[in-house]
Amino acid sequence: MNLVQITPGAGGMFCGNCFRDNALVRALRQAGHPTLMVTLYLPMTLEDQDQSAGNPIFFSGVNVYLDQRSALFRKGPAWLHRLLASRRVLTWAARRAAKTRAADVGDLTL
Repeated sequence: MNLVQITPGAGGMFCGNCFRDNALVRALRQAGHPTLMVTLYLPMTLEDQDQSAGNPIFFSGVNVYLDQRSALFRKGPAWLHRLLASRRVLTWAARRAAKTRAADVGDLTL
């Protein structure tokens, strides 16, 4: 049986869920279980080896944010969405993604 662990990926913030999920996947792999770790929005900031390394990020956090904020962006060309979903752009965004004002991110939770 193959296992998949889905984790949010909190960008530049240290995320308790990300630490826990990363440790769980590492332990499952050490026990011999084939396990895939999927990050949803942004690359993770970890002190340990990233167990999701080499796997694509499922949703681009940049695209999700811009889709929510701009109707014009939702109708943008596919190449722009692919560019903003690249690992390089997401890593750049992750270093700057430490917003905690509920008014700024509340719509994204709905």
